[in-house]
Amino acid sequence: MSNQYEQLKEFTICVADSGDVDAIKELKPQDATTNPSLIYKAAQMDQYAKLVDDAIKYGNGNLEIVMVGNS
Repeated sequence: MSNQYEQLKEFTICVADSGDVDAIKELKPQDATTNPSLIYKAAQMDQYAKLVDDAIKYGNGNLEIVMVGNS
C-alpha cells in the first residue's frame, strides 16, 4: 500500500520547500522553491560546505573548479 505522499504525487505537482538537499534527492519533487531563509540555513550546514565553496568560486569567475567537479 502506498503512503500519503505517493498518493498525492498521483494527482498533484509535488514541490520541495526545503533546504535539505538530501531530502530533495530522496523525494524527487517536480520543482523546488528558492526560499532565501531555507537556502541560508542549508548553507550553514557542514555537509553542504563544498557546494557553498564551489558557488563562491563560480561567482568569483573560477569556472575551472566547477567544470572539473562536474565532469
